[in-house]
Amino acid sequence: MIKYIFVCLLVFSASCTKKSTPETALNDFINYRFKSSQSKDDLLEMAANPLREKLESIEGEDLEKFLNTSAIHKRKLKVLLKNCEETKCFITYVLRYEQGKDNPKDFGVEVKKIAQVIKEGEAWKVSDINNVKTYVEAKGNLDVSAEGPTETNN
Repeated sequence: MIKYIFVCLLVFSASCTKKSTPETALNDFINYRFKSSQSKDDLLEMAANPLREKLESIEGEDLEKFLNTSAIHKRKLKVLLKNCEETKCFITYVLRYEQGKDNPKDFGVEVKKIAQVIKEGEAWKVSDINNVKTYVEAKGNLDVSAEGPTETNN
């Protein structure tokens, strides 16, 4: 009886494990970037070079700013196109999010990006992300007044 229960648990746990695909790796990475409690180590685990090298180089105050996403709220992620080979995949996607602390948020942002996802062992990891196009919609009036000294012509 105990062997039967053990086999059932083993089969159940194997069926519940999420298979690593390029899309799930990218989706997991993006969802993690919108969490309030991120760590550099967790990001490094999801990344491959050259992105991993870029993340490793961020330190101190720059790292704190990079990890602070409290004013950004994800709305939608849509994959537009995939171009995959056996160990490399290029995914074109659109990411929509809101930015700001007020309600409604100050800005609606839509970014079209291309991610390169590569296979390391059995896992897919994000190795590079490039912006293609960014569209920003301001929800209120923009303050474009200059700060600091102004030049005067004599």
